[in-house]
Amino acid sequence: MGHGYTSTAFAALMMAVATPVIAQSSDSVRRFDIAAGPLERTLPAFGRQSGLQILYPSALVAGRQSTGLSGDHAPEAALQIMLRDTGLSYRQSRPTVFVLFDPAARAELDEAEATELGDVVVTGTYLRGADSPSPVTVVTQADIDRQGRGTVAETLAALPQNFTGAAYEGSTNAGADRSGRNVGSATGVNLRGLGADATLVLVNGRRVAGTGNAGDFADISNIPSSAISRADVLLDGASALYGADAVGGVVNIILKSRFDGAETRLRVGGTSDGGAEEFLFSHAGGLSWGSGSLVAAYEYHDRGELKGSDRDATADADLRRFGGTDRRLLTASPGNIVRLDPATATYVPLFAIPPGQNGIGLTPGSFIAGSINRTNQLEGQWFLPHQKRHSVFLAGSQNLPAGFSIDGDIRYTERDYVLRTSADAGTLTVTAANPYFVSPNGSTSHDIAYSWINDLGPGLSEGRTESLGGALGLSGDVSGWNVSAYVSGARETTGRRLSNRVQTTFLQEALGARADIPTTSFRTATDGFFNPFGGPAANSATILNHIGSGYTDVEYISSVASFNFKVDGTIVELPGGSLQVALGVDFRAEQFETTGENFLSGTAPRAVAPVSFDRDVSSAFAELRVPIFGLDNARPGVERLELSLAGRVEEHERVGRTSNPKIGLLYGPTQDLLLRASWGTSFRAPSLRELQSAYQIGPSFLARGAGNVLTLIQYGGNPDLRPETAESITAGFVWTPQAYEGLRVEGNWFRTRFNDRIGNPIIQNLANALNDPSFAPFVRYVSPTTSAEDRALVQSLLDHPGNFNPTVFPATSYGVIVDNRFVNAAGVDVEGLDFSARYRFDLANWQATIDGTITHLLTNDRQVTTAAPVEDLLGDPNFPSRWRGRVGTQWVRGPLTLGFIANYVGSGRDPLTNRQIDDWATFDGQVRYDFTSGWGEGLSLALNVLNLANAAPPFYDSPNGVAFDGANANALGRQVSLQLTKRW
Repeated sequence: MGHGYTSTAFAALMMAVATPVIAQSSDSVRRFDIAAGPLERTLPAFGRQSGLQILYPSALVAGRQSTGLSGDHAPEAALQIMLRDTGLSYRQSRPTVFVLFDPAARAELDEAEATELGDVVVTGTYLRGADSPSPVTVVTQADIDRQGRGTVAETLAALPQNFTGAAYEGSTNAGADRSGRNVGSATGVNLRGLGADATLVLVNGRRVAGTGNAGDFADISNIPSSAISRADVLLDGASALYGADAVGGVVNIILKSRFDGAETRLRVGGTSDGGAEEFLFSHAGGLSWGSGSLVAAYEYHDRGELKGSDRDATADADLRRFGGTDRRLLTASPGNIVRLDPATATYVPLFAIPPGQNGIGLTPGSFIAGSINRTNQLEGQWFLPHQKRHSVFLAGSQNLPAGFSIDGDIRYTERDYVLRTSADAGTLTVTAANPYFVSPNGSTSHDIAYSWINDLGPGLSEGRTESLGGALGLSGDVSGWNVSAYVSGARETTGRRLSNRVQTTFLQEALGARADIPTTSFRTATDGFFNPFGGPAANSATILNHIGSGYTDVEYISSVASFNFKVDGTIVELPGGSLQVALGVDFRAEQFETTGENFLSGTAPRAVAPVSFDRDVSSAFAELRVPIFGLDNARPGVERLELSLAGRVEEHERVGRTSNPKIGLLYGPTQDLLLRASWGTSFRAPSLRELQSAYQIGPSFLARGAGNVLTLIQYGGNPDLRPETAESITAGFVWTPQAYEGLRVEGNWFRTRFNDRIGNPIIQNLANALNDPSFAPFVRYVSPTTSAEDRALVQSLLDHPGNFNPTVFPATSYGVIVDNRFVNAAGVDVEGLDFSARYRFDLANWQATIDGTITHLLTNDRQVTTAAPVEDLLGDPNFPSRWRGRVGTQWVRGPLTLGFIANYVGSGRDPLTNRQIDDWATFDGQVRYDFTSGWGEGLSLALNVLNLANAAPPFYDSPNGVAFDGANANALGRQVSLQLTKRW
């Protein structure tokens, strides 16, 4: 996808184009010096100085004069001045493309007709110059700057149509991401809350490799913002055009392909309450020659950690200070002596270990009956990791003989991250073999609910992601048809090491529950025994280093290689315009690999058996655009009427074939109003991990009633999975009244019904998995203390080689076996409204812009399993809010720019307590100064403040002890940054 203009179009249609040297947004202020004269001369000069593309037929400007232009102006405002008293007006076709017309004589080119002349392809269609019948939101580099954000990832995360409850580092660490797949602190896009794996992310129209422990969503934080021209966000299902995964929509990130000169950015920032300090440096440069161009960019980003102790909402799991519940756990330091209740398979606290002593010299009377120690499980945690990123990008293009051109790009990112996680906690068994053992009731052994926060401290998660991608394409004109082909490839590697974890076999050794292990140097006779009775315990560094040597080390590698061939052109000229068609084929190979090592138990590290899953995908697609009424046969009430048809057949190896159609309609009753509608089906193919991942088993505590039950959870793939399917409908309007130049109003209604959702119903509903009867097909209660059959079953699962922590609890401790393997289970029905408006005007020597976007969900229904009732999730925590919106204004006067943005997230309700979660309003501000002459020429200085009032997130009595809904709010508070941009 790109911008260029063929000689055929010039010759046949005599189209004049004022083409920019540097593609800029229409928002940024530039200096103009254009003398008065004929438009044939002044418009090309304006195109060079403004960075805009101006489309018009040569006859339209013949004989018309411009009074010229000088001074500092925003490019679009400057265009208005250029066209004063010429009798001409304009329409904005793309972010930097404007079409001139004569509103009086109707001698203008219609917007669609004008853009059809250029080699312009937009997201949502394969036809050059055509408009998408589905809504598309465009985010430019100027939008990133205007919002005061440093990266495109942050900007897309702030879109009202995007949901940050999954595949977002903030929600992952706050416990709001129920998917559990974002192991590398990545940032994905989750349109409509249908899942990050159901939003297709493209770079220059090409697929990228996935990330996470399933490789099923794209990490947009690995794309350098300095290399981005714009991001198109298609808000509709689009599998008929783009294939699998385009259910919630498509994000197509367009990288810079043409850039003359250089631009350097420097950004520093932080938060008022401490943490999340930021430093960003980028440099982009390029050059163009008559037949080609070259662009290169480098970006470095360092974002510091946000500690839980830095914010009241994340400092302590005892939420009574907010009027909530004490969410601290009884796995504490000092610990609690507990008893397993075989009837409920829950641990019942019996005695609290006394605090403030070292565990030596205790007597049976020292223990406190009827009391419970509790420890803040959030202590020492970080809620944002410390991240460092290096990114490089290179792109080039060259015209070839016979009307062909070749283009290519390559990009590489290395991102390192460090995160402090919760300390290990669990139940350990102490017997009389431990010299510190004391029983308050004469027992020979006790179970102690224990936290390691004072012994080992928080866990450590650290890793690196490496992302490599590139493409090479060839395009040209063959007998009036546009022909293009490309090959592309991408590879994403995510490595993560979890350390400072309890090694359960070594713990048993240190407790005296087993003999000394000959393969280690640790000896209880000389190094001592672990004492769990202290408050906190007084154990030597030798003991703690031995017990805390557990770790897991894993690497996930996702790769994709693609080949695409496409032709598009005009079949025949109809009275309403050109009947266009696009035909193409795609072939791609996908692969997902995992390797790793586990040392949480056993006497030596266990290598995770390397696995490699792969499949081939082939598809064919077609798109047809039928203009029924257009410029040449328009009539009152029917200025424009177009029908679009698209379809795609895609075959996934080992999954099968899917067929997806899409129908769209564009209807313009007047020149000011465009109505549009679309219907189509989409799908998501099961990921390679969902189909083929290895069978694993592990322990966990799940809530049952008021207690917690020790549970064995089974994990793994399912080769019988079916594709997820969806039906999407949209309808809306775009109103651009000529009577109010600069005004654009858009509204859309959408509905998506998503069936056969693939997931793990248990892991996504842990808080209620054992209490909800709809999960009964996945739950088996066992009584190993009374049933030999159950005890044998539990022991067989503990002995299975896929059990990653088999010795931490005895077989008799378990009360439930849960099947958490992937299944086609859930259904989702989402319906809502989008409304946006933008108005540009002049007022008292200020050039002003007011714009806003509001999304209102009408329906967000989910059925977790076929046996479950339909749940209305509107306003529930960890799910999309009913209302989300953003309204901003920008005022420009000469070199000075003032900006203000209001953000809003609607209120909700906690279904467990029926307690309201308040709405959340924050305000952002910006002051920017653009130096236009002297020593500072080309320099911009911007002060940005997000959340000006330092508004805290609304309180939510979360079961995990975090005092807010991490899916719909954040605890960063006021963020202040200073950004310098220098254009050379």
